[in-house]
Amino acid sequence: MAIAKRYSLLARLLTALSLLFTVQTAAHADMGLSPLRQVLSRDEPVAEFTVSNPSDRILDAKVTWTDLAATETGYDPADPELRAELSAAPWLVVSPASFRLKPGARQTVRVEIKSGVKLPKGERRSHLLIETEASRSALRKASTGLQVDASLGMSAPVILRNGGKADAKIADVRLLRDDDGTLMLETSIEPKGEWSSYGRLVVTYTPKGGEKELLGLRDNVAGYTDAALRKVKIPFGYVSLGAGELVVRYEGAAEFAGVTFDERAFDIAPPVND
Repeated sequence: MAIAKRYSLLARLLTALSLLFTVQTAAHADMGLSPLRQVLSRDEPVAEFTVSNPSDRILDAKVTWTDLAATETGYDPADPELRAELSAAPWLVVSPASFRLKPGARQTVRVEIKSGVKLPKGERRSHLLIETEASRSALRKASTGLQVDASLGMSAPVILRNGGKADAKIADVRLLRDDDGTLMLETSIEPKGEWSSYGRLVVTYTPKGGEKELLGLRDNVAGYTDAALRKVKIPFGYVSLGAGELVVRYEGAAEFAGVTFDERAFDIAPPVND
């Protein structure tokens, strides 16, 4: 799922998330959208999302589509030329188109392939966009000060597939240090198939003569075919590593559960004594 900050005046930032805030204190509203993504095909023509409202305000929501281009680190609005090649929305129908959520309530949003349409070959992707406006007045008094109700927006990719397969490689593996001086791994997922890959990056370390341990992992890693690379950073929390072997593995998840897309192993030299 793509989530970021968005305010009503910044309409172009369609993947943003604007939260309820106060002038004197940070009182947050929230909205949930699950799962993080859905995949449709002739064999699986229907998918459902659940929108939840854990806040204390009523939300009026509308459901639309947006097309976003994958980048090395996230998404950008897709230009018209890419949209023509990328968008899955023309082959899909979503319901309901709007709904109201009371505090604590949930709403199911159904996405399905249009009846009788001929699917394009390969893979296409659009993002289901849920946008809401609070039903209360925009500015009101609260015990902690003034509260401003801002709009909420959340999106999740919906992938349409018809023939093809996924493949991906691990590229550009580097060990770096963060601002605190602890080790982190930076790498990239390079898509190689007709479909996007999806899974998690797992980093393990086996010290010389010792037991293998998990250094770090990153879930929800997609290698989209419209981006040459998807960069990933994984912090370790260690200042240094002794002699041993470091293994980086890209494991499939969801429809790719049980698949290992790629694995890279590296020998770690012992630290140099001052």
